[in-house]
Amino acid sequence: MAAEIAPTEALRITRTLEAPRERVFRAWTRPETLTRWFSPTARHVTRVPELDARVGGRYAIEMELEGKVYRVSGTYREVRFPDRLVFTWRWEKEPDHGDVGETRVTIELHERGARTELVLTQEGFESPKPREEHEQGWAGCLAGLEKFLETAQEDSPE
Repeated sequence: MAAEIAPTEALRITRTLEAPRERVFRAWTRPETLTRWFSPTARHVTRVPELDARVGGRYAIEMELEGKVYRVSGTYREVRFPDRLVFTWRWEKEPDHGDVGETRVTIELHERGARTELVLTQEGFESPKPREEHEQGWAGCLAGLEKFLETAQEDSPE
């Protein structure tokens, strides 16, 4: 279980995306779309061996780069289509950084006309270093999400 969260050890990122929030929500909750954008760099290969987007459901995401596999997993705590996801985040296999403990990620999607404001909050870091590393990783993932939403054809409804 994550330690009490100090305000300075939480990460908050806001992006405005050129897509309706229903489409953004589906990009986060379908393995076939998540594999197309979820990686810190374009060089990573992403696999989603498990994704059960319901309260109590689990997910696992593997990101591979140059033979190293980075695996993260967690449990969905809240799934509220189309505006909110809350899930735990724990690295199972992170070759370079060791165990940073379990954190909690909240994705909020706010309708802004035809666009969506995404607010990502990750809480529970025990020190600034892993928070800063996750900020860089999320920046890459969200850039991938923006590109995916701009270039991929419309996905099918929920």
